[in-house]
Amino acid sequence: MTTTTPTIRPERLRARLEALARVGADPEGGVSRFPYSQAHADAVRLVAGWMREAGLAAGCDPHGNVVGTRGGRSGWPAILLASHLDSVPQGGIFDGALGVVAGVEVAQALHEAGRALGHGLAVLGFADEEGHWFGVGTLASRCLVGDVPPGGFETLQGRDGRTLAAARAAFAHGLPTAHVPSAVGAYLELHVEQGPVLAASGRRVAAVSAITGIARTRVAFDGEANHAGTTPMRGRRDALVGAAGVVLAVRALAEAAGAPTVGTVGALRVHPGAANIVPGRAEFTVEVRTPDGARLRRLCEDIEEEVRTAAGREGLTMQMAPWDLRDPVPMAPEVRGVIEEAIAALGHEPFAMPSGAGHDAMILAPHMPAGMIFVASQGGISHSPREWTTWEDAALGAEVLLRTVLLLDERGPLPARTLPAHGRPTAPP
Repeated sequence: MTTTTPTIRPERLRARLEALARVGADPEGGVSRFPYSQAHADAVRLVAGWMREAGLAAGCDPHGNVVGTRGGRSGWPAILLASHLDSVPQGGIFDGALGVVAGVEVAQALHEAGRALGHGLAVLGFADEEGHWFGVGTLASRCLVGDVPPGGFETLQGRDGRTLAAARAAFAHGLPTAHVPSAVGAYLELHVEQGPVLAASGRRVAAVSAITGIARTRVAFDGEANHAGTTPMRGRRDALVGAAGVVLAVRALAEAAGAPTVGTVGALRVHPGAANIVPGRAEFTVEVRTPDGARLRRLCEDIEEEVRTAAGREGLTMQMAPWDLRDPVPMAPEVRGVIEEAIAALGHEPFAMPSGAGHDAMILAPHMPAGMIFVASQGGISHSPREWTTWEDAALGAEVLLRTVLLLDERGPLPARTLPAHGRPTAPP
């Protein structure tokens, strides 16, 4: 076979992204493609067909992840290219899908150019990253590395009432069983930024420096429900007023910490919830995100103090759940450096930025060298039918992904990490 220079075909990348967007298209707009649904099965089969065209052996693993693999000429560990196939309700067509389709495109570019790698290559489409259906974000990648043990499959329940175990057992994808290679040298994920930084800066592509830390809790204030017309203002124990003070405090603390720190109260329930009753109970969530682990912990402490202060000021009792805290996850400097080299080789200024959203890369990164590539989201909009990345930027991201694979391969064998079927990757003895 004649060897040529591998190159991305933008028109094919676009056509496949548009085809995938039709799978699970929501009549109200956007894409609603949930894990282990019929739409997910259709998406898995569609992507598996593209994988076979790209010279990959394709199938589905026990977690519902579509997997395409090929060996390397030198038997070196695989380079894993991955993102996710599921969506939020009425999500955009690029979130997750771009990384999966671009991974297939990289494999096909290599295949058509007759370019063998010393490393193996694996392309993976995770079944559940968004966490919408089972309430656990990055669920499929957590299952892959053993963070969710098999016993958890019987307890996690989806929105349709089925357990994760039942949903997996009923997943009729019709593909042969496949597995992620047992020896992996590096993980790469291409994704849309889902924020405004790149587009606002005039840049189109970036390497990710770290994935933000996230801390979440739930708070409940109890006061006294009473008649809104006859209870004097000074005598009220209004639970909603206490909650309002915390809402404003969360915003102020995040603003004082400075970008890219953010704080959000995203859910609020008031009881009894009538126009003429002083609220006796208010329940709400608090979430803070920052790529600085020490700052994340300080914010948690400051918010706890604000909750106690608000309760005391309004005469309320309070309950506050323990923080669900995930530390920031840095991307491997050696992989990030290669991504920046690939960006520069394509004529763009190397640029690195943190991710404000969680991704599967943060689950794989503790176990193997991992890197992420961002392309610009127009208007910073995501998780919406209005999510948009230009086709030119989507192709640029795929080209950076391809160049990164080639540069990693040219440097010789990557150290292997083993990935058991239901366990944590470890360095081989």
